[in-house]
Amino acid sequence: MFLKTITNNIKICFIVLLVLIYLVFYYLVPEKISKDFYKRMLNSCLNLANIDIKIHGNEENLSRNRVLIMANHYHGVIDGGIVYKLYYKYNTNTLFTIVKSNLVGDKADNSYISSMLYYVKDYLMNALYFIPYIRGDKEDGENVKKTIHAYLNNDKNVLVFPEGTTTNNGIPKEFKTGIFKFAVENQIDILPITIKYDKDLGAVKGRPFEHDKLFDTKATIYIHDIIDSKMSDYYKTNDFIGLKNKTYDIICSPFNLTKEEEKKE
Repeated sequence: MFLKTITNNIKICFIVLLVLIYLVFYYLVPEKISKDFYKRMLNSCLNLANIDIKIHGNEENLSRNRVLIMANHYHGVIDGGIVYKLYYKYNTNTLFTIVKSNLVGDKADNSYISSMLYYVKDYLMNALYFIPYIRGDKEDGENVKKTIHAYLNNDKNVLVFPEGTTTNNGIPKEFKTGIFKFAVENQIDILPITIKYDKDLGAVKGRPFEHDKLFDTKATIYIHDIIDSKMSDYYKTNDFIGLKNKTYDIICSPFNLTKEEEKKE
């Protein structure tokens, strides 16, 4: 056990080093080269963590543009990496992610990794294509909506974790309403995705970052059908609450499968 912990710590150091090297690439070399290194970095990090990924559903849905991709949320370090890896297999357009403003570089979370990243926080947010938001700040919320709208209008895509927090077992809590109101008002399609791991590894608020949980994991990814703004009645009737509930039910559905149903899937 001790040897495994040491090995995982060494891997974490390699992952942080890869991210820092990418940071240099992002700011010093042409975008095409830095984007290629970005994809290689994602694959390398997941390989170091030994994440085995199994996919259900139509992966081609990831090739669509001007879409809000929504998923449940265990842990910021691993969930995003898996979605990015799958996304860039089918799509060359940049995928931006809405994140809380203190996602990285927050000294209050008692993590030595976060303390290290504090000094490159702003650079890291830009380089990883994050859209930071400040919780409870209405003015910042409006600015974030404008940013999302601009990216979507430019055929980019945006990843959202609509519950706004992480859960230990991955089963979502109630989704926030604002992003669905935005989707209805601007006629934006939604691609729901469900992430399921073979163990409870989600981050719990107030607890230190337990990075050992992230290693040697099996992930099952369900890529659901796109909720089409031109076809769905929720958009036609401006029913953003109904859209929120529908998306929630879709993302939760794999957690309701029996063991036998999972095997058939």
